[in-house]
Amino acid sequence: MDKFQEVSDLQLNLTLFSNPQNEVENYVYCKHVKDYLLSQHQKSGKDIKDIAYASGYAKLEKFKKHLEEWQKLEKPIPRKYLQVINVDIDTLLSLLELDKLDYEAAIKIPRKASACTVRLIPGIYSTYSFGGMVSEEEAINLAKDYSKKIKCQCMINFPGLFLIVIYPDGKVSKSYYHPSIDITKEWVQFGWDGSNLSSMRIK
Repeated sequence: MDKFQEVSDLQLNLTLFSNPQNEVENYVYCKHVKDYLLSQHQKSGKDIKDIAYASGYAKLEKFKKHLEEWQKLEKPIPRKYLQVINVDIDTLLSLLELDKLDYEAAIKIPRKASACTVRLIPGIYSTYSFGGMVSEEEAINLAKDYSKKIKCQCMINFPGLFLIVIYPDGKVSKSYYHPSIDITKEWVQFGWDGSNLSSMRIK
């Protein structure tokens, strides 16, 4: 069977919104920071309604949605909220340094991938499976062949570590998700981990 078997329209509709995740075993992006934020929230001993109000939220459901995103470091975190749960910025910075060390160790671990994201047209994506777990080098070669065949850009994503982009002309580039932080008077924002890369949502 052709390794690049064409996908039917029905199959394409089913895979259009998938976001293949190629994970590195025992590694969590900014784990020390995430654990600290969750621990401080739990240790605050305050009712969630009180925390929401003190954080500047009138609607509890909206606060809960944002809280989930904050704990995943997916959205800028209000300093008001961090003050309510007694987060110490110096401690946060120290933990980020530990997360940077974990990142540098994880980046050296041999990786395997099972799939890549295919950019069909701007804003529309599909998935191409490698047919099982293959080495990073083999994954790049398979994605190169597929990208050339269908004349579309392919992306092999390792959330929390880096993104490999393969172009139809065979060019390969890599972008890294280094743990980082940006602190302002009102917000604390952490670097993007790439976990929601190419996500498409129907509103």
